[in-house]
Amino acid sequence: MTISLQPYVNETVDLIAFLTGQVWPFHGTATITETTAREQIENGRYDSGTEHKTFWIIKDDSDKVGLLRVYDLEDPTPLFDIRIGERHNGQGYALQAVKKLVEYIFTNYDDKIRIEGNTRADNFAMRKTFHNAGFVKEAVHRQSWPSEDGRIHDSIGYAILRGDWMEGTTTQIDWTDFPY
Repeated sequence: MTISLQPYVNETVDLIAFLTGQVWPFHGTATITETTAREQIENGRYDSGTEHKTFWIIKDDSDKVGLLRVYDLEDPTPLFDIRIGERHNGQGYALQAVKKLVEYIFTNYDDKIRIEGNTRADNFAMRKTFHNAGFVKEAVHRQSWPSEDGRIHDSIGYAILRGDWMEGTTTQIDWTDFPY
């Protein structure tokens, strides 16, 4: 299984089908309507520019298995969001895509010093993906992630440093730096 990141370019029909054709339980809006998807597209949410870029996650050069958005590209610490289609969950596509995104950013943007991402605390698959891609858990944001059902979840912040990526290392956090 080989994946690639292919820039999203005005593929409205495919994007609407992808976003509305499944439930996104670990995103703020679990069910996206066609109206919402169209509004997001019309408002430039998925356009690529200097501030953000959107990529399809492509399996074997043709099958769109997911979507990856990186934003805050004018900042030295961009963030990203990833969605893997339901039928492709648990097959390693997210890990490959995150690694490719890290390589893409650190190879093409000399000013980027780190890449950040967040996930709900109960999204263990994504937390494992962050860990296996070399990201370090840096934060727990208590009661910070509202979901459609009205519950508020904790979220976990992760990041990878350019230097760690270049050296193949992982700099851990010193959680004992403050004497209580």
